[in-house]
Amino acid sequence: MFRKAIYALLAVCIAASTFAGCTSSGSPSTASTAASSAPAASSTAPAASGEKAPETPASSVDVSKKVDVIMWMTGGSSPRDFERVSAELSKMTQNDPTLNCNLQFNIFNDSNTQQKMTLMLSSGEPIDLLYSAGYLSYPLFANKGAYLALDELVPTAAPALNSYVTKEMWDATRVNGNIYMVPCMWEEWVPYGFLWREDLRKKHNLPEPTTIETIEAYMQGIKEKEPDILVTAEMPSNFGVIGAHFTSWDILDMKYKWADWRVPYGLYIDYEDPTKVLEWWESDEFREDMLMFKRWADAGYWSKSALANTETKSDQFKAGKIACDLGFNSPNGYAGLVDTIATTHPDWEVGWLPYYRPKQLATPNHATQNGYSVPLTSQNPERALMVLEKLILDKDYYRLSQYGFEGEHYQETEDGFYEYIGDPDASGFPREGARLWALRNEEFMLYPKATGKILKELNDEFRGYTYPNIWTGFTEDSNPYQAERAAVMNVQAQYLPALQAGLVADVDAAITELIDKSKVAGLDKVREEYTNQWLAYVEEHNIGKTTVK
Repeated sequence: MFRKAIYALLAVCIAASTFAGCTSSGSPSTASTAASSAPAASSTAPAASGEKAPETPASSVDVSKKVDVIMWMTGGSSPRDFERVSAELSKMTQNDPTLNCNLQFNIFNDSNTQQKMTLMLSSGEPIDLLYSAGYLSYPLFANKGAYLALDELVPTAAPALNSYVTKEMWDATRVNGNIYMVPCMWEEWVPYGFLWREDLRKKHNLPEPTTIETIEAYMQGIKEKEPDILVTAEMPSNFGVIGAHFTSWDILDMKYKWADWRVPYGLYIDYEDPTKVLEWWESDEFREDMLMFKRWADAGYWSKSALANTETKSDQFKAGKIACDLGFNSPNGYAGLVDTIATTHPDWEVGWLPYYRPKQLATPNHATQNGYSVPLTSQNPERALMVLEKLILDKDYYRLSQYGFEGEHYQETEDGFYEYIGDPDASGFPREGARLWALRNEEFMLYPKATGKILKELNDEFRGYTYPNIWTGFTEDSNPYQAERAAVMNVQAQYLPALQAGLVADVDAAITELIDKSKVAGLDKVREEYTNQWLAYVEEHNIGKTTVK
C-alpha cells in the first residue's frame, strides 16, 4: 500500500514538471566530465604497458533465487531476429551462476519517447533498467524521484562496473549530489562540418575549405564555374533547445569557442569562463555574422525560397543537385556517405571539414547523453546492475547483444572490423540492432569495415584536442517562465531564420526588430531566470575556467 502511494505521488510530480522542462536539454547522442585545464584522456584506455590492472572484488549480492530483470531501450522497431537474440541472452543470464536471472529485453518506438517514458515511470510498472539521457530529461526525472540513487548500489552489486566508470564520469551524472545513471564510457563526437564535392574543387582548382574565407571562395568558384548545380541548399530547422533557426548557422561552430551555440534566447556562454553568460544578439559579432549570411544569400549561394525548402540537404547532395553543405553532421554520417558515393557515383570525391578542426576544440558528448537508470519501480535493482555490468564488460554478452550471432548476422574480419553476412538491408539483426548505444565499449566494439578506417582516423584526431563538454549535462527548467519562454520562441521563429538566411533587406533593422519584439515577449525575464539556473549548475558541478588555446 505504501509503495502504491509513492508511485501515485511520483506520477503527479512527473506529470506536473517533465514536459515543461524537457524542451531544452540538448540533442541526442556520450562522454565527458566537468571542465578541466587539460585535454581529456580516452575514458576507455587500457592500463599502461607493464601495469597490472587492480583486481576488482566480486559482487556480494545473494543470487540463490532466480529473478526477472526487465530492461527497456528506445530506438524504433526491433529487428527481425531480436527475439532470438534476446532469448539467447536470457538463456545465458539464467545459466550464469553469477547472475541466475531471466532477462527480458524490450524496445519502445522513438515516437513520443518523452511521453512514453513519463507514463512508464509514473504507472508503477516494474522496470529494472531504463534507457536514460539528458535530452530525455534525466535530471528532472531524477530530481522527482523516478530513479533510484546508485551511489551505494553499484559498488556492492557491480564493483567491476563501478571501477570501469571513472570518478569524473560518475560525478558528471550527479543530480543534487546523487548518482542516478550509469553513463556510457565510449567517447562519441558529433560535430557539424562543411561537406563538399572534392572532385569539383580539383576540377576548377579551388582552394581547399579550411576556414570561413576558403569556404566562401569554394562556394563562389562553384557559383561561377558550375552554373547547372546549386552551390548549397539551406532550410529552416527547429531545435527545441534554441527554437527555430536556419541551418547556415552551423558554420559558426568553427568560429567561436562557446560552450555550445545551442544556448537559447540570443545568449552565449564563454567556454573558457563558463560563468560568463553574454548577450550575443546585441553584439558586434552577431551583426557581422548576419551581414556575412546576407552577402552569401545575395551572391546566390542558396535559393531565395530556401525558407520553404523541405527536401533534405543530404538527399540533394547525393543526387548531385548541390555542391556543398554548411552543416553536415557527424563522423558516422560522413563515413557512411563516402561508402554510399563510392557505389552510386564512383567518379566523385567528397571532403568534410569538421568544425572542431579549425579551432582545435573537440567536445565529446556529455556523460548524461547516453546511459541507463534504475527506476523506483525496479523489483531487482542489484541484479539489474549486475546484468548491466555483464552487457558492458563481458565480451560474449557484448558481442551477442550488439551484433547478433557471429557466423549468421556478422563476421569479424582478420583486421578487426565488422562485416555483414548477406545483404545488410535484409539483415535479421543489423549492427547495434538492440539499440544498446549506451553500453558501447571500445574494447569489444567492431567498426564497420566499409567506414571504420575513416571513423577511427577522425576519432583519433579529435582525441588529440578533446576538452570537456560542459554544456549538454545542463537541463533548463522553464516552469517559472513558461509563458514568456513560449512567447520569445514564437518571436524567434518568426524573425531569426530570415536573418540567418540573409533574406532580409536591412540587417541592422532586422536585428533591432528581433530584439525589440523579443523584449516585449519577456526576453529579459527569460534570460535572467535561465542565467541563474546555468550559474547554479556550474557551481554544483564545479565547472571552472579552462585554458583552451
